[in-house]
Amino acid sequence: MRRRDTLRAIGGIAGTGVLGTGVASAEDCPDDFVRPGGPFPPETANINYNAFTSNERLYATLETFDGRGGIEYEPIGETWEGRPVPYVRVGSGDTDVFYVTQQHGDEQHVTEAVLKVLKRFAAGGGGTDAIRDELTLHVVPRLNPDGWAPADDGETPRRENARPDDVCHDGPYFGRDQCGSVDPNRQHYFGIDPEVLAEYDGIDPDLIPDENPSPETQAFLDRADEVGADIVCDWHHQFTLRNGDCELINASTKWPLNEAAPDDAVALSRQISAYAYQETRGYGHTTWDTYPGGTTANIARNGHGVRGRGSVLFEFRGQADDLGNASNGRLVTVIETVMTAVLEGLASGALYDVDPAAADDIPPRGDYFWKELPKSEWGPEHEAYGE
Repeated sequence: MRRRDTLRAIGGIAGTGVLGTGVASAEDCPDDFVRPGGPFPPETANINYNAFTSNERLYATLETFDGRGGIEYEPIGETWEGRPVPYVRVGSGDTDVFYVTQQHGDEQHVTEAVLKVLKRFAAGGGGTDAIRDELTLHVVPRLNPDGWAPADDGETPRRENARPDDVCHDGPYFGRDQCGSVDPNRQHYFGIDPEVLAEYDGIDPDLIPDENPSPETQAFLDRADEVGADIVCDWHHQFTLRNGDCELINASTKWPLNEAAPDDAVALSRQISAYAYQETRGYGHTTWDTYPGGTTANIARNGHGVRGRGSVLFEFRGQADDLGNASNGRLVTVIETVMTAVLEGLASGALYDVDPAAADDIPPRGDYFWKELPKSEWGPEHEAYGE
């Protein structure tokens, strides 16, 4: 049984009808939508981080994959706290595709999903041979192990990396005297022509630091350049949203928005987003909307688009301290299904037949929920999380 057929058998067809095209308001859905029994765990619920793969177990698992099914595992750098940045290569095809997960340490389900994808490659069969023949898949299955590290001790993981508080730099995107931890997903502009950054982002090139404040990100950038990456898919998590039919939105996507990104790179990116949506929208609980996203080249989705790569953001429901454990299995299955669909579409060539304009068919952004608080009442603390 193919992976997507398995999900159909498990979950059935999602929703109660055609996806809404409007935006639901707080009054449009039943009260229990945002109460225990709805999308959020009770305030008294404990989050069991032991249900997820620890850093130690991640490295050990990847070592067991090494040499199986054409998989090669090696670290490509170190974090601020000296942990390896893990990297896996599989396949020998002409198209180099990067999957990077957990740039943000508190976004763990995407790592669980990509480990399942790699397990299938290690086992062999099941359509993996065709993917290996056509693609070379590069996976960074946890770019920010320092951010996840607190969870291994039962504490809430961090979004940012672990750069010490007394290490500072001036930066073109956030101003002078930036000290302490940084967001790895905001450091992808290193290596792009500073004149391009100045023209399209309006930044001061003189503020670009000599070294990337996220060595984790730099390790990824170096390897992507080394192998000549054609496509980068960046896998994340977001807060809870719902569509006009009061359905939970479990998947979102976006392509490069920076005007320096070449048209062909943007077109390919839109094809990837549209194909993922078309292939999975009818399966259990894979309900989509369009991620809004920023435009600056320091964000991975834009930075790799500016480099001329197909570059796509995928966001799924479930921040670490927002979701709890109730939906872990279902959510990981949704993510794994999307990951597999993209690889299958690239390997078969079917993805390239999609009209890039079809990305505009993905439903518009849904309505945010911060527990019981509508977005109109959010403060700065609620806006802190983004792509």
